[in-house]
Amino acid sequence: MIHAFRHPIFPAREIVKRVVLSALLASAAWNAWAHGGEDHGGDAPQVTGASRAPRAYAQTEDFELVAQLHGATLTLTLDRFATNTPVVDAQIEVESGSVLKAVAQQLAPGVYTVKADALAVPGAHPLSFSVQAGDTADLLAATLDITAPVEKVAHVHGWSKWATWTLSAVVLIAGLGLVAVRRRQWARKHPR
Repeated sequence: MIHAFRHPIFPAREIVKRVVLSALLASAAWNAWAHGGEDHGGDAPQVTGASRAPRAYAQTEDFELVAQLHGATLTLTLDRFATNTPVVDAQIEVESGSVLKAVAQQLAPGVYTVKADALAVPGAHPLSFSVQAGDTADLLAATLDITAPVEKVAHVHGWSKWATWTLSAVVLIAGLGLVAVRRRQWARKHPR
């Protein structure tokens, strides 16, 4: 009776399994080794959402206003603070220092726009909104912060990434070579 544990190929299979398992564990854990004290090139650039437009927010007891800049157009959304209902047919005057003074035009209920070419440049733009809606008048203030576009940073791999891939490739090639040698030895011992 031939037992599986006494089969002549079993030790080779066990060795191959151990080599492959060791290779997988070694390559998986390579990046997890703790290190510290290195300078990796300074601070990482701040990531900003490409689809999110610059915005400013202001509120009083009566109104809640959100201003979003899309290109050179400032879009205002005006709601009642207590009920969150859109404010219809309001007169809104927008000022930003000496660079902008305009009256907003209503697009939809609670949505107004202003042409704001001067706000399209990077920087902090103080805004004041004079709102007249029916018998309620209010003055709101906010700051629209326009950040400069972030330059694309080249994606570079450090030495540890390349070392991980190289070590993984070496271990894989060594494992495949061991399998080939063991199969050849077994074939010589057991001709068909």
